[in-house]
Amino acid sequence: MPYLRRLPSGNWQATVRNHAGKRFSQTFPLRSQARDWGLDQEAQLRRGPYSNLGAGKIKFAEWRDRWWEARLVEPQTQRGDASCIRTHITPYWSDWELRAISRLDVQSWVRKLVLDGTGPSAIRRAYNLLSSIMRSAVDEGLITVTPCRRIDLPPEGVKPPQWFTVEQAQGILDELGQPWQTMVLLAFYTGLRWGELAGLHGHRIDWRRSRLFVVEVNTKSGIKEYPKSAKSCREVPIPDHVLDSLARHMHERDRSGVVFTTVTKGRSGRLLDDGNWRAQTWWPAVRRARYAESSGTIGQVPHYPPHSTRHTCASWLVQKGVSLYDVQHLLGHESYHTTQRYAHLAPGAHQAVLGAWERLDSQLVVPACGPADRSR
Repeated sequence: MPYLRRLPSGNWQATVRNHAGKRFSQTFPLRSQARDWGLDQEAQLRRGPYSNLGAGKIKFAEWRDRWWEARLVEPQTQRGDASCIRTHITPYWSDWELRAISRLDVQSWVRKLVLDGTGPSAIRRAYNLLSSIMRSAVDEGLITVTPCRRIDLPPEGVKPPQWFTVEQAQGILDELGQPWQTMVLLAFYTGLRWGELAGLHGHRIDWRRSRLFVVEVNTKSGIKEYPKSAKSCREVPIPDHVLDSLARHMHERDRSGVVFTTVTKGRSGRLLDDGNWRAQTWWPAVRRARYAESSGTIGQVPHYPPHSTRHTCASWLVQKGVSLYDVQHLLGHESYHTTQRYAHLAPGAHQAVLGAWERLDSQLVVPACGPADRSR
């Protein structure tokens, strides 16, 4: 039970002791209020070693370190989060006491990031990390409520998918040597992520059924034995001509190992590195295709990254009438909303609107001043 005493002022003071024997007191106008406060604090003390009256005084930097050590995430995610915390969170919050951080303080921090020119996606990532840190503090009883609630964040612009036309894709393929022609051809016709392509093992290809199974993924930390999410683990059909190209590439190779690796004097070598592959293989091919006269695409091949092969696959399929539901499962999208960005490419996507205008009883017109020019 808390110790209660009446002060000369007429107020009531409740006193409790933590596990270390240190006393904490609070004063209230009514005895019942002081008693309830004392009982609540003693209940918090019984829940765990961090739940005490002094817990909220812990500095943000100390709690961040405890939270970080207990966190379980993928190595690649951990590297990105470490950079975000180091750049956007620690410089601002490091010396704050947890109990001193209010909702308005968090909103002011977000506004400062905006004024500093930080991008919306970086702000959202930083806020989500801060929110996770503060929720864990609530769970441990260090603070009673998280300040990360009802915070206004800058909107993120939705970019349309970047995809190549068939002619542009062919122009890039023509500028690649083997085995990269086969690798990029497979990317265009399966929509695999780069890590899924670079981590594809030969025994995941079903030659009889013209299928491949997405399981292993190549990451900066090596081969990961599972893909990005549960829906990313999927079966993908392979067109016959792509399967033939794969068979030629894998002739006299270990058909159980990684399909695409570095090449040294005709022999397979190490796992591919995303950055090196882009710099040494992808971007040079895109630049050459952009200025290749024979392809007929001079100046027309856009400077898109390798991930655009995935957007290209989805865009081609939707334009040929494949449902968004089927495209979602082919690409392994966790959410249907991610796939909906290709909806505008579907045949007849705007026919209902155009048909309505044509059925209008009368139409607005602009007097013709000369021949119509639709070239612009």
